[in-house]
Amino acid sequence: MSESAGSDLSLVLPHLGAGGAQKVAVLAAEHFQQAGYRVELITLLPDQEVLHVLPLGVDHIDLGASLHQAMAKQCRWRRVLHRWSARVCLSLAGPSFFGSSTPRVGSDWIQRWMLWCCRGIVGPRADVLTGHWRQHPPRRVLSFLSKTNLAACLALWSEEAYLVVSERNDLRRDVLPDEWRALRPLLFQRADVVTANAQGTLDSLRAVASSQRLMLLPNPLPRVAERPSNVAQNTGFLTIARAVHQKGLDRLIEAFARLSDGSESKNSWSLTLVGDGPERIGLEALAERCGVRHRIRFLGHCRDVRAELAAAAVFVLPSRKEGMPNALLEAMAAGLAVIVNDASPGPLEFVTHDQNGLVVPHHDAAALARAMLRLQNDPQLRTRLGLAAQERLKTQDWPVLEPIWKAALAL
Repeated sequence: MSESAGSDLSLVLPHLGAGGAQKVAVLAAEHFQQAGYRVELITLLPDQEVLHVLPLGVDHIDLGASLHQAMAKQCRWRRVLHRWSARVCLSLAGPSFFGSSTPRVGSDWIQRWMLWCCRGIVGPRADVLTGHWRQHPPRRVLSFLSKTNLAACLALWSEEAYLVVSERNDLRRDVLPDEWRALRPLLFQRADVVTANAQGTLDSLRAVASSQRLMLLPNPLPRVAERPSNVAQNTGFLTIARAVHQKGLDRLIEAFARLSDGSESKNSWSLTLVGDGPERIGLEALAERCGVRHRIRFLGHCRDVRAELAAAAVFVLPSRKEGMPNALLEAMAAGLAVIVNDASPGPLEFVTHDQNGLVVPHHDAAALARAMLRLQNDPQLRTRLGLAAQERLKTQDWPVLEPIWKAALAL
């Protein structure tokens, strides 16, 4: 098929379930499609719930069935042996063996061995992507999240498309298995641009990519509701996060329970948790044990959180680690007073203590509870911090970010 049949921009994600990267990808797809570009969005994993609605004109290419078929065709013991052999080879050789200037296209034995090792770790993800892109050659590709980034690099190793990868978390706090981490300095050689949505994350990428190819690519924001005139009268705490250990929702529940211990606490305030995940049942049980289950609303996943943002008084981000969370940016743009901790540098790029939010030490539920109580009892402080937060977030509007995104994507 001719190149004209391909897209101007191919976005790649593992799935369209819950997650900040998914929201950013959908926003980018909508923006550039409306600007006149041909846009497709590819998802890879089979049997995943779709929680985001794509705008008209953006093609959703679901390669989940193709990936499932490719895995089913592979002999299991051969796949296991290939993966194990690749692990051993990468462990013995190390990234420095291949050097930092391995040619992108070539037939030397070192490169063939490197690619064989990489395919043993990445599996058929790369083959499925290569098959689609050879039929429908894209002009440029933007991939999101670590494993998908590596699969895209491998899939396009010998192809001509312009490739941008987007990392979302600080590599210094990486949770990827060792063999996947070993692939970054090898496969990221294929990326034309390596991006991050926070400066701290970008700094961590210097260990795996040359500085000349690194670029900060900030998160765009969806449209938010106008700041209510009676926002100072709002009550209630809000957080928007997946129910997983990383998000620290257990810490938030424990801190919220401490508010009941002080005579100054206004027990009419509630806590709303928007988001779903594997730890939800355990979090509900924790709330029951802490005696606050009746004051916590577990809403599950919500496609549109504008109503919750408009009704809340304070947004709390208790995460154990973060890149640049969309939920925090949306809350600030909506004019909410916010509380974050100092566990990760990303949120601190936007929140300055006592100027446009409150910053508390991580691992300190008592400090978090004190900050929550402080904002609960001081509507004037909430208003001042919320207005300052809203002003800070004007830098995240599409008119400001579009030139940065176009430069990264060579549009």
